[in-house]
Amino acid sequence: MTDLSRVFDLANLRRAYRWTLSNPDAVYKSYFRDSYDSFAIASDTHLKWIKAEGLKDRYEASHASKVLMPKPSGVLRPIALLKVEDQIVYQAIVNLIAEELKKRTKQRYEKRVFAHLYAGKTSKFFNIKWQKSYRKFADRLRHCHSRGYDHIASFDLTSFYDSIDHHVLVHFLKELKVDEDTIEYLMFCLRKWTSATWSNGPANIYHEHGIPQGPLASGMLSEAVLQHLDKAGEQGGRRTIYLRYVDDIKILAKTEEDLRAKLIKLDIASKEIGLFPQTAKINIRKVSDPEDEIKSVSRPPEPSLILGIDQKKLTARILELCRRGRVASPDSTRFRYLLAKVNPSHRLNTRLIKVLQSHPEYAPQIASYISRYAQVPAGMAADIKAYLDSQELYHSVLAVILDACLKRLPPQYENDIGDAAADRLLRPKAGALPLQPTYKASLIAWALSARKLTYAEYDGLVSGEPDWWIKKRSVIALTSDTYGVPSYEAFMNARMRENGSEVARICAARLVEGSHKLTKPYGTVETTAKHVLRAAKLIRVVGAPDSRIPEIIAYILNRKRTTFDWKALFGPGHKHAERMMIMLKRDREANIEKFLVHLDSWCDLLLSEVYGRLKPGKTYPAYGSALNDASLAAALPTAIPTLKGLHALRLESSVAHPRSQKTGKPTRRLKHHDFYKMRKQLVPAFDEMERVIVP
Repeated sequence: MTDLSRVFDLANLRRAYRWTLSNPDAVYKSYFRDSYDSFAIASDTHLKWIKAEGLKDRYEASHASKVLMPKPSGVLRPIALLKVEDQIVYQAIVNLIAEELKKRTKQRYEKRVFAHLYAGKTSKFFNIKWQKSYRKFADRLRHCHSRGYDHIASFDLTSFYDSIDHHVLVHFLKELKVDEDTIEYLMFCLRKWTSATWSNGPANIYHEHGIPQGPLASGMLSEAVLQHLDKAGEQGGRRTIYLRYVDDIKILAKTEEDLRAKLIKLDIASKEIGLFPQTAKINIRKVSDPEDEIKSVSRPPEPSLILGIDQKKLTARILELCRRGRVASPDSTRFRYLLAKVNPSHRLNTRLIKVLQSHPEYAPQIASYISRYAQVPAGMAADIKAYLDSQELYHSVLAVILDACLKRLPPQYENDIGDAAADRLLRPKAGALPLQPTYKASLIAWALSARKLTYAEYDGLVSGEPDWWIKKRSVIALTSDTYGVPSYEAFMNARMRENGSEVARICAARLVEGSHKLTKPYGTVETTAKHVLRAAKLIRVVGAPDSRIPEIIAYILNRKRTTFDWKALFGPGHKHAERMMIMLKRDREANIEKFLVHLDSWCDLLLSEVYGRLKPGKTYPAYGSALNDASLAAALPTAIPTLKGLHALRLESSVAHPRSQKTGKPTRRLKHHDFYKMRKQLVPAFDEMERVIVP
């Protein structure tokens, strides 16, 4: 069994699903509560489908949606939102990596390394509980300090997750003996999940670095790289002590000289793998109280207020921590913790909006505070409205505040914000920033709730939306009483027939929950939505999945998808033709020369079927001979010369031949401009074949 087969092994997928659901990161999971609910209706059927698609080379990761969260510095941290099945496949890949990694790093568990510690196959959780590891980290640091290691330095890496080079990652995965097919597949997925879109319009910008922030699997994957620093940190005997919690590294020593020597070693080790320390945070200091160092990488509770909370004292303590609307950096963790425990109070309302203006990084905590109100008081509603009107810098901040306030503000504010939301969606001002996913979804929810969108406007916003997460949240915001049951059913039925599993599943679940009408034909419904409908006994069979050939041809040629029946054309050979087309799509994004050579091979397979339709009973000759057939050229005057041109281009490629078969000259590397020139001819060529050939 190859490692790629192990990735899509059903037992491994079930573990991956279990660990995805038990992810302790509640904030990340909050983006997917509805998605997990709809997946759960037919979860094992979905997992078996993922297995089948993966083993047939049909499973393809989707692009991530991104949330840009502000850090205290004001720069943005990208959180990658992956579809549920992508989270499961990612986790399934990393499950295999974790098994190999643990063999090499177990001796460091809770001695030098205290986070992302693999718990093993039988555990309910993927990692050993962070609370246990954190206590061990704190105890270890205190013990070392008591032994005279009172010189300490922090070694933090700049934008660690975003900076991991994929080539470096491949290097370490090969060292772990991970199968090369699995590595290649993971790199293809990472390239999609780390790509960016907004400022470049609809086209993705692909990177060769970074792993997605947010998914549980990323923490363990990062350990494959961090072990290089761990090895460097261990060297030097007992003169220094190396402790790491995630990517927060503490170096302890008895003398400043020893500490500096270890810092230089770590600096060199990090640069060897393309990572860079945050020089501003590396300060050597002599510490009298180790608790200060522990708190710098923890989220400690307020000991005196844990049990029997006195709300008046708690409110007073929060006001003390955020005087003039600002929170000192050492108080940040405590402020977050206490704010999560306090009941809403008029004494805090205005102050917290001031904090939001100075510290947008506290938006999730302040939004949670707002959501504890059944009805937000008019005074706070006015402050919130003023804040929303004042700036549009951090879209993710506006989104969480809007979500917290939805259906909680007095009517006049609901109406005003609904109007503003509709205007921002339908009539944006010149020069306005492109709407980031969570913000756009929140605006749609508000405009819907306030009845500020016509059905045509709403349907146009959602059906034309390329971002799956925005579409998903916009579907969830719709209720059957917004535009009436017939419109609701028509909308849900239409979305179930679009190419997007996450949205289609949720629409199917909505139909099931509300006992709404499922329209015919059932065969056009997206496959995983059919799984949900079958589990609810609304349909009897799922049927074979649709061919991916028309979808990929539309992508490659940059034209609209057609209804041509490729399954009927290829007949028994469809599976092979489809697999070749899936590989073509991958090559299109990763290796343009390999893509052009393989495209020519696929066209050879295509012409063999066309030949049988136009010359029944005749044996298909060699591709070159078929391209020179006069009767084919007469029937397809556009397509045949185009295919001949593509074949001639292939013969110029160094991938196909070392020398030109016509001239004997060395062949060359094909480039993107070769494809763009050829694509202009391929579009009318395929149009002609689809028009002339009867499948």
